[in-house]
Amino acid sequence: MNDLLRINRFGFHELREKPTPEALQEWYAQTYYQETPDTGYEQVYSPEEKAFFNNKTEQKYLVLQNLLPINNGEKMRFLDVGCGEGWGLQYFADKGWEVSGLDFSEFGCRHQNPGCLEFVTTGDIYRNVKVLVEKEGQFDCIWLDNVLEHVLDPLDILVDLHKLLSQKGVLMIEVPNDCSAVQHHLLENKTISKSYWIAPFEHISYFNKDGLLAICSEAGLICKDLMGDYAIDLSLFNKLTNFVEQKTTGKACHQQRIAIENFLHDISPEKTNALYRSLANMGLGRQVIGFFQKK
Repeated sequence: MNDLLRINRFGFHELREKPTPEALQEWYAQTYYQETPDTGYEQVYSPEEKAFFNNKTEQKYLVLQNLLPINNGEKMRFLDVGCGEGWGLQYFADKGWEVSGLDFSEFGCRHQNPGCLEFVTTGDIYRNVKVLVEKEGQFDCIWLDNVLEHVLDPLDILVDLHKLLSQKGVLMIEVPNDCSAVQHHLLENKTISKSYWIAPFEHISYFNKDGLLAICSEAGLICKDLMGDYAIDLSLFNKLTNFVEQKTTGKACHQQRIAIENFLHDISPEKTNALYRSLANMGLGRQVIGFFQKK
């Protein structure tokens, strides 16, 4: 698909030439949140956007409840690896969980959920995960939300997270659905002129459903539930909303996504999850969301 990528033994694409660990850490600590305009980290969010963040977490929490016995009298432990702006930390803290977060920088959390800063450990995420492993930490839920695509060695961190899961714990992984059937179709039919999802340096791995399941299986994890999400790529079939060829339409497409996702959630979060399971089975949706437990 692109000379920058190759297909690995798990069946998903990755960069042929990866950055060094030192360069990657510097990027996230000093540049990614603060200076990169395409990360999605904004200074101010609308009420609709904040509702969207909460709704997406609530949908995942419903799946978690089905997989993990949650005893209200027992303190459950939550770890957010790459906690970003702290939306997950805040949601689980509000549910009464004992929460911990890891990130290269506290920038996002400080600006959006400063009340969670005390739960965040900054620095090299991968080193801090290994510190938790050495301490034999155990967590009932581990959140890996749009992180794995940035990792130099995804199998290594998955093996470590397997060690950190409690016996019946759940690892939630969300990654972009890249090099997908929709994207191939759009390129082949010249509806788009470039592989817009390829972001060298920031994104190192480009997952699909089968590739994610394969690498997680290698790490000793079995998928218990799988969902997609809103298929914003379908906007590219319409030349009036083709945000790749006409970047000025991007904001409107994003706002449409927020409105539709919130609308679907208001109808029923359970039925929305069912819809997104169907999309995942078809390889559709901009994201792949998997829930894993130990084999």
